[in-house]
Amino acid sequence: MTEYVPHLVLRRLAAEAPEHVLVEFLDDRAYTAGELYERAKAVAFGLQRAGHAPGDRVALVIGNRIDFLAWWLGTAIAGLVSVPLNTAMRGSVLHHMLRLSGPVLVVAEREFLPDIAVVAADLEHAPQVLEVSQAPAGSTAGAVTTGAVTAGAVTTGALTTGAFLAGAGEPAPQEALPSTFASIMFTSGTTGPSKGVMWSHRMAMGKAESAMAVMGHTSSDVLFTCLPLFHANGLCTSFLPALIVRARLVVAPRFSASGFWPAIRKSGATVTNMLGSMGALLWKREPGDEERDHRLRKALVIPPPVGHIEEFEGRFGFESTQLYGSTDVGVPLGIPDGQRRPEACGRPLPGWECRLVDAWDAPVEDGRPGELVVRPRQPFATQLGYYGMPEATVEAWRNLWFHTGDLMRRDEDGWFYFLDRAKDSMRRSGENISSYEVEQVVVSHPSVRDAAAYGIPSELGEDEVMVSVVLREDAPAVAPEDVLAWCRGRLPYFAVPRYLQFLDELPRTQTAKVRKSDLRAAGLTAATYDAGPTSRSRVG
Repeated sequence: MTEYVPHLVLRRLAAEAPEHVLVEFLDDRAYTAGELYERAKAVAFGLQRAGHAPGDRVALVIGNRIDFLAWWLGTAIAGLVSVPLNTAMRGSVLHHMLRLSGPVLVVAEREFLPDIAVVAADLEHAPQVLEVSQAPAGSTAGAVTTGAVTAGAVTTGALTTGAFLAGAGEPAPQEALPSTFASIMFTSGTTGPSKGVMWSHRMAMGKAESAMAVMGHTSSDVLFTCLPLFHANGLCTSFLPALIVRARLVVAPRFSASGFWPAIRKSGATVTNMLGSMGALLWKREPGDEERDHRLRKALVIPPPVGHIEEFEGRFGFESTQLYGSTDVGVPLGIPDGQRRPEACGRPLPGWECRLVDAWDAPVEDGRPGELVVRPRQPFATQLGYYGMPEATVEAWRNLWFHTGDLMRRDEDGWFYFLDRAKDSMRRSGENISSYEVEQVVVSHPSVRDAAAYGIPSELGEDEVMVSVVLREDAPAVAPEDVLAWCRGRLPYFAVPRYLQFLDELPRTQTAKVRKSDLRAAGLTAATYDAGPTSRSRVG
């Protein structure tokens, strides 16, 4: 059953086509399947030589570089559990993740060591910390750094990955089954404390299979991602499909609106993924010739540009598509390759059952909103539970369905349409309001670059709608009332925001999700514009 274990798929590729160029980093170089497998085996041998046992956790605080893939795969070869962490995490959030996962080892790039040191000093069982050796771009092996670097309670210098892996041999074989607990992947924590999702090898490969069913990847494709590899999208809808179909993946360090199209052109990419604000930011830029000078045939665009999908595709010259997935559960919904359904997020993919339910878990009729609940038809295709949080596991899986917390509607043909996160939806004047729909209207204003809508508690026991707005840099002066007037002509009266504030940027995770919990916590400030209570009579 090697097809459901990532490092065994890599082993087979390395044996059959060791010179196949599997992954290229735009700020480094290209790596063959054989090179990556040798690096992963060196990690596995180093972990075993250091006395780490199967089931021990290894936290990875590594950006988009070959070291991340080598350590993620090598940890699995040794039978240990990888814990990829968002490199932006620090303070109490990082402390929560390390305390919950309890790693024996943290492998991190130098720039993240000070934050790790502060947190590690306060842990009951402090992990060993290794600094990722800084190899010159284009080198074939990691160079061992010299000179001690003190970062709070953690001293590095001798403790480098280069030294740790020196003199590597052949790792002792470990049993690897599709059901084996392989990774702890943390949720983004946009609505509350992050939970550590226990992934099996099968779950990771299942996410890749679903992505392939939507994107139609082939060996002739060049996949491109500027999303972080520590996130499920970069790892499972980019790297693993490339590995499975023996294509090539090109990885950029991060997303840049100005650098996106040059990177696409340079990479020769044929497929890519756009998450969060990426599509909107590209759409808001002034049109230019470079945005059609590429080989892209298809892109995953989430969320889609509501009402502008065909215009979006025509401008940029590729087909867009959708899927629905999460770190918690996998990818149960998507638009199968070769099919079209504008603005739908898909239909159940092979191996999944999906339904919409009300607050009592009773199925709702087609056309009515309900919470999406899902369950797999194949063993170990979804999470093994939340690590160290059995109560959260039981709550999420009540009545033997996984509760996603996302509101959707289904049409009579069986297509699902995303409405909102359940925790982001609002209720005012007895009506339910989708923050997503409010945001789409606000962002359609010609002077607005980005927006986030969320509820503020009302004295009447419901919500008042608040929106945080980021204006385009080249936009003429615009007043809060101008934006709200735009909304009044395009939204029902009860959905028009009462409160508005302008921000330089929205707080986001590294996967471009807005941290609405931060915005709600900030609440109303001196800079917040209050339009007053909204009524039916205020329509223009």
